[in-house]
Amino acid sequence: MLKESVKKSISNYGFLNLLSSIIVLQEKTPIFENQQLQKDLYDFYDNPEFYFLFEDVCKKESIEGNNYVDLEYAFQLAYAWGLLSMIQNSGNLKSVINISKEEAQENISNFDQRQIYAMEELVTQLYLPKKIDKSRLLIKR
Repeated sequence: MLKESVKKSISNYGFLNLLSSIIVLQEKTPIFENQQLQKDLYDFYDNPEFYFLFEDVCKKESIEGNNYVDLEYAFQLAYAWGLLSMIQNSGNLKSVINISKEEAQENISNFDQRQIYAMEELVTQLYLPKKIDKSRLLIKR
């Protein structure tokens, strides 16, 4: 009898857990603004290189262009389970990743290699300096 292998999908919380763990392991800044992170991740949502990471993450789009991925439920679980700590800063909710390198290494052991490699690349690209669209700059002389 042949066994079919079931493709292991990543949950909404699993996505945030893996993302946070890779950020810690790559020694990136462990503080982020929740809303900005969700907006930045939107740019990766439809990328064929990363699509399977977002299987349980919803994409939200609006006419005004306020597009983002919805990680609110994942954030709630992350605060409850101690993965993240909350910082309220002038109306913007920020989070601090609250795990050590050892805990991050243990967390990623729950994911397959394809998910880990893809998230490592996503984090690398996420932390690249943002390019400035010079056409939007208005200089008055």
